[in-house]
Amino acid sequence: MKYSYITSREGLRHLENKLKSESYVFLDTETTEEKIRLVQLGDKESIYIVDLFETGEYGVEFLKNLLADKGIVGHNLKYDLKFLYRYEIEPYAVFDTMIASQLIGEIERHSLQKVAMHYLGKVIDKSLQMSNWAKAVLSKEQLEYAALDVKMVKDLFFIMLEKLNSDKHQEEILLKTRTSKVFGLKNPIAIIEMAFVQEVAKLELNGIGVDESKVDELIKEYKRSLQKKVMDFMVAYRVDPMSPKQLGEFLTKNLGLDLPKTEKGNISTDDKVLSSFTYHHVVQKLLEIRSIKKLLDKLEEIKSYIKNGSVYPEFKQIGAITGRMSSLNPNVQNIPRELRSVFKAREGKILVISDFSQIELRIASEYVGDEKMIRAFKEGRDLHRYTASILLGKREEEVSKEERQLAKAVNFGLIYGISAKGLSEYAKSYGIDLSVDEAQKIRDKFFEYFVSFKNWHEKVKRELKEFKESRGYTLLGRKYVAHTFPDAVNYPVQGSGADLLKLSVLMFDAEIKKEGLKAQVVNLVHDEIVVECEEKDAITVKELLEKAMKHAGKVILKRVPVEVESIIKDRWVKE
Repeated sequence: MKYSYITSREGLRHLENKLKSESYVFLDTETTEEKIRLVQLGDKESIYIVDLFETGEYGVEFLKNLLADKGIVGHNLKYDLKFLYRYEIEPYAVFDTMIASQLIGEIERHSLQKVAMHYLGKVIDKSLQMSNWAKAVLSKEQLEYAALDVKMVKDLFFIMLEKLNSDKHQEEILLKTRTSKVFGLKNPIAIIEMAFVQEVAKLELNGIGVDESKVDELIKEYKRSLQKKVMDFMVAYRVDPMSPKQLGEFLTKNLGLDLPKTEKGNISTDDKVLSSFTYHHVVQKLLEIRSIKKLLDKLEEIKSYIKNGSVYPEFKQIGAITGRMSSLNPNVQNIPRELRSVFKAREGKILVISDFSQIELRIASEYVGDEKMIRAFKEGRDLHRYTASILLGKREEEVSKEERQLAKAVNFGLIYGISAKGLSEYAKSYGIDLSVDEAQKIRDKFFEYFVSFKNWHEKVKRELKEFKESRGYTLLGRKYVAHTFPDAVNYPVQGSGADLLKLSVLMFDAEIKKEGLKAQVVNLVHDEIVVECEEKDAITVKELLEKAMKHAGKVILKRVPVEVESIIKDRWVKE
């Protein structure tokens, strides 16, 4: 394979002339623990390997200037970008063939090896990936290995661009973005996801501040509480509450609870099963013990990842078929409300916390085209109070707090078509006791009034019965395939929400750059954006974040208005 190995200023000047007219280049890196050794660049004909150990600061400046107005095409670019950003090298636009493979959805695994085999029929030997890239003189084999990845990415790019653009969905405003213009990308979801690769890299580098002393204090407190409650339980019932086997026997034989069995034939004592028996004081004690144990486990997970007063989680950009992100090491998207206060703004900074109000219901109403629900949102009504008034036959101002909670359970449960029994169980999570008969009457009345949801659910059931699957698109055009009823009604709503969150972050980033402000996204949780900024800029950042979220809302929801709630706090709390 032909490539040019560049170790001098003269070589860089020659490369600059070769690449100056290109709107994008193909890119990969080879790195040591902390530094970039090689940056491999390719145009449509040639491959160039820049050795930053040899070219030093001059090489860094060259790349900084070269990529400032060029797109880059690579595979799993989040990894490369995190290194490039440490050198203050920021590309103009990004196209990631790993993300493209996930969006196209023809294969389940998306490593360069798997993608190259599927689309190109070529086997890539990755054995040199972990070789010593810090040694003084790199071998011919190492340089050929480095060049090969760029060649594979180049060959993949044109195939994937065509596949993504074969989707007929388009969104005018997104066709004006740099991602669309640089790469000729038309698919609205792909445009968002490609641009979002840079945001995920920044998010991981930013991290989020943690109050380590508070974490330690809470760990001690929960350990003491857990120990006492476990001992009290053992003394009272002579059973270890941490032993599923002992618990199963005790709950069935001694208390007479009718618990189901697992596939292996053991008595099931998981939380979901026990939630049906919360009327029993022993079950209440058990669930309380488990709740404390979960909080303790979460705190210990957070503590294990604290580094210099912050945690730096990993985010999977497409963590679910719906496009939702996922988080790990530690997972900062599943933090219980009781523990959110351990996350704080770093010194001299403040947090701006914004989330979308009732966004699932807003998306669902537009997706199914329910005119009554759409009208309620347009009129600025509180949908839970509105639904309660319909179900209970009273004026909205007469609806009590408890009745609103009931309607909340009804709205969030029935848009997804849960059964009367399911609604009865689900209502408990909102503090409402509802018999199955009462739930059935409420369910009938809900679907009689919001008839579009009933029609949608019936259509989905017919598809599943006839085709064994339900295919569709989110409001912006993210495709999905579902094989169960819960998935088929959840995917388009959750997926549209994921599209909305990502577009909001991109629009916020554009607003911040336009204003020349320093603000960074430090966490994203499905319908919530957490930003850290200078205290003096907090009001402006809050306004820009809300503006971006509402603008994104108008792009994705054409008929239903989007509302945003924001606060400025030194800790990640809503109160």
